[in-house]
This record gives sequence, structure tokens and C-alpha cells, in this order.
Amino acid sequence: VKVIEAFDVNDLANVVYEFNHGIKPTSRDIGSLEAKDLDGKADAWLLSPPCQPYTRQGLQRGSEDPRAQSFIKLLDKLGDLECKPSYLLIENVVGFEESETRNHLVDTMKRNNYTTQEFLVSPIDLGVPYSRARYFCLAKISPLKFLRGENDFKISKGPPEVGKVPQECRPLKEYLSEELVFENYSESSDLWAQCLVKSGVRKYLGAIDIVSPHSRRCCCFTKSYYKYYKGTGSLIAVNSVPLEDGQRSFVEEDGTVHIQFSTVSSSEMDNLEKVEDSLLDQLVLRYFTPREVANLHSFPSDFSFPEGITRKQRYSLLGNSLSVAVVAHLLEYLFQEGSG
Repeated sequence: VKVIEAFDVNDLANVVYEFNHGIKPTSRDIGSLEAKDLDGKADAWLLSPPCQPYTRQGLQRGSEDPRAQSFIKLLDKLGDLECKPSYLLIENVVGFEESETRNHLVDTMKRNNYTTQEFLVSPIDLGVPYSRARYFCLAKISPLKFLRGENDFKISKGPPEVGKVPQECRPLKEYLSEELVFENYSESSDLWAQCLVKSGVRKYLGAIDIVSPHSRRCCCFTKSYYKYYKGTGSLIAVNSVPLEDGQRSFVEEDGTVHIQFSTVSSSEMDNLEKVEDSLLDQLVLRYFTPREVANLHSFPSDFSFPEGITRKQRYSLLGNSLSVAVVAHLLEYLFQEGSG
């Protein structure tokens, strides 16, 4: 496989890409590319356009959002190419499938003699204990055919059947740094000091996702992980569960650590803040490290960040990335030729 060109307007992402792959991406808006820049240059286009116009937390302006225009302009140039790419893979957030941009995408593909198949896939579907569902559109130009028939304008939940798919998720501990699992951590180490959750987490106790190394799922990490607690990704309870102290207990159900207050005395309930602080002290909460987040994104073991990329910048870049396991599975399916 030869990479013809990579594009990204994020300068930090380009630095990390070049550090790992030896290829410097072009920092250019893809909407500004002309047909002559694209014609016959590549067999496959892999596209991950801006997700902000389609996120559920955003304004959901879709095609009306200026950030959607670069992708739309690129699609509109497809018809001007004499030698079009044979394959396309497009990734975006869940919600994109309900947008006008998605309709424009599949209409453009059909008009240019492509067959499309669409999927909502999460790493969990492939045995990785990480909940990060994303929309994917696969396209093949005629006369190429998909391995599993056609599903134009239908969106499948879960990955296409190709190769071996694990029946259950592996535990998180297989993705964690050994020195930070259970009793192996050292409170005096620099790594532990960086990972330990500081004060202030108690008021978000009902809104944060707490998992243990035994868990077989964790929540999606966003670019704001390590900056905010709520809705940015899971925290790890270092102490194993269940753990009882005669007053309260910690149990794990469906991969989430739950705190049970059923045996807490009435006097303790009158001072709930101290009870919760005591519970958190016993759990010992920490963040996932950037390396662990990369592991859950199925990045290769030799992937690394160059010096000068701060911890928060690493989390931000990883939060904007995608699952290598999911993309690899979809590409394997895309490049296989169907019959008939």
C-alpha cells in the first residue's frame, strides 16, 4: 500500500503523523483542491470530514455549517474526474446518517456509478472493550461488487461479516499499562502522579463512568478528556471490586463500577459528602494514560508522540482520532470482490 497524499488542517496532528509515518501531510482545505489535483492520483480515498456540524451536542446545522463545505465541495468535484477512485471510505459521528450531507453523499455516489453500503460500527463489535460507535460509508465503482450483496440507502448496525469476529470483548486490563494495574502502581512515580484523579470529582459522581481493569467496556474518549470529568471518557478504579469495608460495597455490573449505599448508617447519610469522599478514597480513581487510550483505539504498539506534544494535546488528538480495528475490518471487506 502506498500513501499518495495525506491532508489535515491540524498542524499538531500533522507533526505526529510525520513522526510516525515519515510522510508530511499537506495542511490544506480539501475543498480547495481542483479536479486536476485529484484525477487518477489514488485508487482509494479515506475521508473523515469535520464532525461538528452533526454532533448531538452541537447546533446540528449539517450542510449549512461552514465546516461541512470542504467535504461537500470535494464530493461535487468527483463528477469532473476522468479517472475516479475505485474505492471510498467515509467516517463520521453517529448523527451524520440523518443529515442532508449524508443524502448528498449517497446521491453523488449513485450519480457517479458507485455502489454504497453504510454501517454504524463500534470497537465493541470487534471485541475491543471501547464504546465508540461511528458512521461509515463504503463505496465501490462499477463494475466492482461488494462481497455481501447490496444495501443502498440502508444503514446496517454492526460490522459486515468478513474474517473472524470475536464473540465477546476482552477485559480492559489487556489494554492497560502494567505498572498502573492493581497493586503494581507506585504512588511515588511520575506516571501515577499524572494519572491520579485530583479533588473535585465527587460532585460529578453520578455523571462519570467508572470502570475497573476487569471491565469489558468503557466510554468514548473525547478531545476534552483530562480537562473535564463529565462526558469525556471513563475513569479507572484501581482497587479491585467487589471491595467491602463493612459499611458499603462496590459491585461491577455490565462493566461499570457501582457504589452501593444500602448499608450506610443514617448518621453517615446525614453527611453524604464525607461518605462519598471515603468511597472515592477507597476506589482510587485514575485517568487512562494517552498510551492506554491509543491502545483502545487499536493503534500499533510502536505508535508514539514526539517530544513537545503535551499530555492534554495528546488526549485532544486521540479524542479526534478513530478506531484502527474498525477501519481495518471495513477496508478488508471493501477490498474483497463479490461475485455475480
